[in-house]
Amino acid sequence: MLQNNTFARSHRRRSNAQLMKVGLGALIMSISLAGIIASIHFSSEQGTASTVTAPQNIIEPGMVEVIVPIESIPPGATLEPRLFHRVKKPEVLVGPEIIRDFEEVKGLYSRGVLVVGQPVHRDFLTSLQPVNALTASIPPGYRAIAISVDAISSVEGWAQPGARVDVIWVTRDLGAQMAYVVAPNAKVLSANKKAEGATVDGKTKDEEVPQTVTLLLSVRDAMRVRLAALNGRLALVLRGSEDAGLAKAAGPIGEGALFNSGTKLQAASRRTVSVKVRDRKTGKEELLTFENGQRVQE
Repeated sequence: MLQNNTFARSHRRRSNAQLMKVGLGALIMSISLAGIIASIHFSSEQGTASTVTAPQNIIEPGMVEVIVPIESIPPGATLEPRLFHRVKKPEVLVGPEIIRDFEEVKGLYSRGVLVVGQPVHRDFLTSLQPVNALTASIPPGYRAIAISVDAISSVEGWAQPGARVDVIWVTRDLGAQMAYVVAPNAKVLSANKKAEGATVDGKTKDEEVPQTVTLLLSVRDAMRVRLAALNGRLALVLRGSEDAGLAKAAGPIGEGALFNSGTKLQAASRRTVSVKVRDRKTGKEELLTFENGQRVQE
């Protein structure tokens, strides 16, 4: 009987141990399942929250998107979308000539300098690959012509690419020094072979006094400048940034105007001619002076 009791107690202990193992396993599975459910629920909430709060590219009424260069792009450069980014501009300021999408610049080249942060105008783009940066800046009907300059004739070197100048011609006419404007409102394309937008170490180099400058002129003005360079001296007169060049160019001026400033008579309109005349009766020669067709009495 004692043996039976011992066997019964031993059997109950094994049964209790098995029940404990089963209960522990069930508890572990319940905790794991709860963790999985909680993780799925938390992830779902995060996804929902991110979906709801994600920033959206909303364009305000009256605004449109355009593309602008991230950095200034020199003439002749191959245009790629990575060189631009989108900005919003008032629709009233954006005409059909302004580029709005990256796809519109693919495969094109810059005809002029594309300024950083400024909308891109279609007139500054071309589908023809320029030979170099300078040819990209020459519109149809215009020519580029180089002239020699120094510190004085280049306005101490301030006549840099992008500047506007008047080309002054000083020559001797009828025995007097005269000054003429032979090419008004000309654009400087390059100075010492540095075109507009060219940089040195990330900075525009404009402090150098050039020995030559290249000007953008009409065909006729280019011929006038070349002819004038062979028959006198050329100098550049720098224009202001806000001078649109609409005012009528000044007329010629002569040495006499230095002494007659403030009077209505301009030396530019004076023509003085001296001729020798022989008296038929006496045979003597006399020097006669005529100004604007009228004899000047000595």
